[in-house]
Amino acid sequence: MTDEDPQTAEPKPPILRRIWRFGARLDVAAVLILAMLLLAVLGSCFPQLSSPVAANPERLAQWETGVRARYGALTDLLSADGAFRCFRSPAFLISLALLVVATLVCTLNRWPNLWRRAFHQPVRRSDALFHTTPHAFELAAPAGVDISRIVRERLEHRGFRVQMAEVLPIDRPSEQLTDPPTICLRGDRNRLAPLATLVTHLAVLLLLLGVVLSSVYGWREEIAIGPGETVEVGHGSGLALRNEAFVVTRYPDGSASGYEAKIAVLEGGRGMKRGSVRVNQPLTHGAVGLTLRGYQGTEGQYTLTLLAARDPGYAWVVVAGFLLLLGLTVSFNFPHCRVHVRVEPEGVLRVGGRADRRACDFEREFVVLAAELERAIEG
Repeated sequence: MTDEDPQTAEPKPPILRRIWRFGARLDVAAVLILAMLLLAVLGSCFPQLSSPVAANPERLAQWETGVRARYGALTDLLSADGAFRCFRSPAFLISLALLVVATLVCTLNRWPNLWRRAFHQPVRRSDALFHTTPHAFELAAPAGVDISRIVRERLEHRGFRVQMAEVLPIDRPSEQLTDPPTICLRGDRNRLAPLATLVTHLAVLLLLLGVVLSSVYGWREEIAIGPGETVEVGHGSGLALRNEAFVVTRYPDGSASGYEAKIAVLEGGRGMKRGSVRVNQPLTHGAVGLTLRGYQGTEGQYTLTLLAARDPGYAWVVVAGFLLLLGLTVSFNFPHCRVHVRVEPEGVLRVGGRADRRACDFEREFVVLAAELERAIEG
């Protein structure tokens, strides 16, 4: 028990604010990512029952026969535990939804601070700043040396964007000053680098969006088409495929050099598109892609096996991958570095430096900068 006065006790933040802060914590996102990874690894260890297979009794029976032949008496137990529907299980879907919310909350929570850090960089005039920076040094310059010019030139030579401000004594107006003012400088390099973490968060959101779109609206269907036959694709696409020809090109020694399936795509009586499907060269019609999976038969009478697939999340995943690569590259290779300088009227130079934790080489650079300034000032 404490004797703390209830009136002087610090009030707790509202429940919504506490939930918001909890969702923005990095350890919460780490736990959710770990849970999704564990479920994804578990799902990759077992064949997953897709919706198209589950909706087709014939294909479902074939799938169940293959699973029972592989797992035997454990099939019923694994099916009851959801091992064959891992990516559609409530645990996976809830973890995915919570990760999306946590990533969005973290992005919105960090956006104002990172934006101010990138675009609002005032010159610090406080003398206490040099007691808190992890890297600092002092130099005494002889009379008549333009220290601020030397420092500015050395910082700009190292790629820093330099700002300068003067500090006047507060007890006298500027028109009565006879001594030079205190000059403060600030140098920033890679000042927009903090925004890279927002790009990374956006990439994660787009990646999750692509996964959701692919799992909910995407489908894959293997279609066998005999010579001259027309087979509907299904899945509400309104497409039908006709096997017009299949050509096997050969080398002079008789070995196969290429395969070409000539396909006609019919769309609900609104027209027909003819094209060719080759190995690693799919035919695309709208949002549906056709890939050659196999063939069987004799010369001129081939039955083709095509894979028809619709993946609306693929483009989002590709964009997310590029953004994630961009954000991580900027964050780890172009960290934000800043140097604060104070030139006192009596000729004392004080320099403090700070960099993001990923700038592993900044300490060595700061030592070299101090040596350069000392030589330039003494010279």
